[in-house]
Amino acid sequence: MKTVITSTDRSLLNFSELRRYAGLFKYLSLRDVLVRYKQTWVGFGWSVIRPLINIAIFGCLRYLTNRQAGFADNFLNVSAGIVFWQLLSTAIGDISNSLTANSNILTKVYFPKLILPASSLLVCLVDFLIAFVLFLIMFVALKGIPSWHIVFLPLVIGYGLTFSFAIGLIFATASVKYRDVKFMIPFILQILFYASPVFLSSEFVLGLNVPEWLKVVYQSNPFVFILNAFKYCFYGNFESFDFTYAFVSLILTVFTLLLSIRYFLNFEKSFADHI
Repeated sequence: MKTVITSTDRSLLNFSELRRYAGLFKYLSLRDVLVRYKQTWVGFGWSVIRPLINIAIFGCLRYLTNRQAGFADNFLNVSAGIVFWQLLSTAIGDISNSLTANSNILTKVYFPKLILPASSLLVCLVDFLIAFVLFLIMFVALKGIPSWHIVFLPLVIGYGLTFSFAIGLIFATASVKYRDVKFMIPFILQILFYASPVFLSSEFVLGLNVPEWLKVVYQSNPFVFILNAFKYCFYGNFESFDFTYAFVSLILTVFTLLLSIRYFLNFEKSFADHI
């Protein structure tokens, strides 16, 4: 008996199958980490140098726009935004390129292709951990022990990675057929960087003399809620919190995740045809 899998199959997400391939997921995740860090200091150094350069540049810009807060407070706030944004943006970028970067194994053997974008998250977390430890040391040295709200940090990180995974998965699926998608990703991430409270606070942005609809679009951006939630874990003060936009952020995240998985599964069977 022969089983034929065609591109017209509309299978749902098979969690039992994903569990059977847990070993492959672990191997691919560790492979990516070893490739970046084995026999090189650049991988580790870049995880430190990149956020430090961004913190220095945007910390100065933040201080120029907010002289009321102290110099140290401005730099710590920017540091929190930069460190967490690096995790989110790197996750989107790595997940977006995960399928085309592993095109050599997509056509050789069957396995749940969702493992490839999911395995990209481990490297992002390792990079984040390195930068986060430096940020935490700096925070304790300048501000003392963080607020008790830091207990929510794992939940916030999981929430941010979920939304980043959903966006990255859409780009990863589209890039298999449309290779110019990879050139759009840095441009889109740059727009999201300035449209999120990475170095400019939400209070500053919402206080600008701009049309009201732009403020609505800004607050509806899930990254605004996610980044402010990350800062809340350390400061205990949730900047410009609004329950309505928090709910909108949650709905958009769930919708984007379901849409990305559905889009991925619809085209998964035809990846080999386009690779």
